[in-house]
Amino acid sequence: MKLNMNFKVEKLEDVRRVTVMDSIKIITDNFNTERDKQMASLEKTVSLFTENIEKAKAAYRPSQTMINSYQSSIDKTKEQINVLKETTPEGLERYENRDASDILMIIVRCTYSIDEPITNKRATETFDFFLSPDGTKCYFPRRVKE
Repeated sequence: MKLNMNFKVEKLEDVRRVTVMDSIKIITDNFNTERDKQMASLEKTVSLFTENIEKAKAAYRPSQTMINSYQSSIDKTKEQINVLKETTPEGLERYENRDASDILMIIVRCTYSIDEPITNKRATETFDFFLSPDGTKCYFPRRVKE
């Protein structure tokens, strides 16, 4: 049994064209945001261990073993921070030797309406469709929440 849902495109618009430069910026920004979160967490850890050393030194009977343990933890955490500072985003090598203005993807927004067979009501939905640069393939759709 075929259903006629009276599909009708209400609106179709180009949202944007994603270029090599856009993609590099997205990857780099996401990477930097994550790295900054990790570094902030590690810096907080260093502060806590530093406070613990100060408390251990001020104790009635300071424990050199505890002080050394905290210092070792500080050193290891600072090492992690230094490694993080030197890291770079993965995946950028695929853009080497590519023109920054090359289009990688086209984003098209489509608002359409259909008849819902169960409720007999007209429904309207909006999706962004992520298309290949030539517009012949849809990589994926994403519902737009209004």
